[in-house]
Amino acid sequence: MHAPPEECVEDTCAAEMEHPPADDDDDDSLHLPAGQHLLFDVKNVSPSFLDSEKRLAQAMVDAIHVADLTLLSYHCHSLTPKGVSCVGVLLESHISFHTWPDEGVITLDLFTCGAKSLLPAVKSLAELFGVPAAPALGWDKPQIMWSHFLRGFRPAKELSKNPYSADMGRYLLSYLTLDMKEEVKSVVTDYQRIDVYDVINPRFNSLQAYERSLSSDGSYESLHPELYRPNRIVFLDGVMQSMSQGDSEYHEALVHPAMFTHGSPRRVAIIGGGEGATLREVLKHKGLEYVAMIEIDEKMVATSREYLPDWSDCSDLVGSEASCLDDPKAEVFYKDAMQWFVDRYSPECDCEAGDEHRHFCRCGDAAYYAALDKKKGQEKIAGDFDVIFMDALDPSDNKEFTDYLYNNDRFLEALFDSLTENGVIVLQLGESVAEDAAPDEVTGNSNRANIIKVLERYGFETFHIYDEEHCGFNWPWSFFLACKSASCDENFYKNEAQINIAVHQNIRRTKSKKPALKHFDGAIMSGYQLPSIHWEHLFCRNRGEDQTSCADMFPRDEDQVLMANVDIPTGFEKALGGKDVVRNEMATAAVKTKEAMDAKMVPFLGKWNPMISRKASHKYMTA
Repeated sequence: MHAPPEECVEDTCAAEMEHPPADDDDDDSLHLPAGQHLLFDVKNVSPSFLDSEKRLAQAMVDAIHVADLTLLSYHCHSLTPKGVSCVGVLLESHISFHTWPDEGVITLDLFTCGAKSLLPAVKSLAELFGVPAAPALGWDKPQIMWSHFLRGFRPAKELSKNPYSADMGRYLLSYLTLDMKEEVKSVVTDYQRIDVYDVINPRFNSLQAYERSLSSDGSYESLHPELYRPNRIVFLDGVMQSMSQGDSEYHEALVHPAMFTHGSPRRVAIIGGGEGATLREVLKHKGLEYVAMIEIDEKMVATSREYLPDWSDCSDLVGSEASCLDDPKAEVFYKDAMQWFVDRYSPECDCEAGDEHRHFCRCGDAAYYAALDKKKGQEKIAGDFDVIFMDALDPSDNKEFTDYLYNNDRFLEALFDSLTENGVIVLQLGESVAEDAAPDEVTGNSNRANIIKVLERYGFETFHIYDEEHCGFNWPWSFFLACKSASCDENFYKNEAQINIAVHQNIRRTKSKKPALKHFDGAIMSGYQLPSIHWEHLFCRNRGEDQTSCADMFPRDEDQVLMANVDIPTGFEKALGGKDVVRNEMATAAVKTKEAMDAKMVPFLGKWNPMISRKASHKYMTA
């Protein structure tokens, strides 16, 4: 604590002591036309404290000291009939506040230049200015609202790397009116920065309801506390990754469409997934024998174990461990996933010995590779995994490593070769597309466009994009599923009842007798089977063609004709002989339609085309 403030001379008090200078990396930032702005409001504060110029001045001096800032001077003024206004001039900029004692309210703002984060100051401000009112007033405990903004102008390169300019700043820190915004943990690892926050948004919950849920007063909230928990949100380098109120929806959408599309997955690989939730969903499948999780950041896994325990909770699964990470079927590798796959499935080229790969080895000329069978080489390396989940960085993340990850031919080819003959791979593609979205190639989504083209090139035969709207993000989230064999479409397009039967047969039971899946079922899967029309429009723009003419490849008014595109049972057209000419003619017409449409779709096999997906869905949904 500092000594009491000195008596003012001409209404100005000098700071009592100079604090150590800011970090070395702050020096240049002090001269940039940029800063950070922290707004801090508190209600239910002691009226006597809020009307005491001396106590408030001392709290301000102490707050500046704890924040490691430099106070040059300050001035406080008592108002009539009540209230105090104070302003302090800092070497870094300023602090100011005003009080309303009768209402128990203080509003404060702190602005600084330099790179030093103001977020650590939130806790000290709460302790110094959140003085509880006397019990006789009957007020609740002090309630705090705060927001943090980046101000001014920064170089684009610096801004792109600043976590406060990403999701964490835009969608969390800048919101002043949240009932709760508490930092649970912030840690910097060798690979990334991890931030975990508990949030209560008054649109969907309230601090009062949450506090009642912690009581035993017999209220609805106290009887159902699980419905009123704060939303726990995880950010990596400022980018929103997952949240408790959307965890199941996101990870079930990532995992189960692929697992049921394969049909009988026994060996699975997860790239990333340090929270443990992707592993949790994979382990719910009865037939699973082995799952490898390759996560480079061991501290991410450790942080998730401690602060995100629900994400890796397998305690309710019959036959599993309390933590999914300890399940005997799971093996966690703290390795670079790219190198892990390359070492195992993409050994060095040796052209003389005939050890080559389809694309990254150049043992022949361009014509040789153009004529080479895409799937040649599949027999050289026996694939081990039935399904691979790429739960790593979003393709649109503004990181150098993201560009490298989604543009590395050798790694992506190794993924193909690591899959079994009927293998399936799934990637999360980030936010879904909007109706008026520009082509991916010319936006920040160029990685998304590239990886789809690369997967086509390596020999995957069918592709599916689907969206999930309930992940908790600010926009629907997209997933990309690719199959080595076109036969997977039969499972992907199963109807609602068939999927529900498969869920019942293949998902493990729980000790609580509750369903193991909270979101995914046959109805949800049915919604995934058709890509949105926005994906069709984006596909056409990416092709550089007029949207209308592109869509004319398979006009939507053909949909009714294609309803006849079904498999005709053998002998059906002969079953009635000449007794029912009309039905025979209908059967013959259906067969011809099927043959014509199959022929029309052949050129598109092995290519991503959302309009093909729409047509293929008719074939299976009407069979």
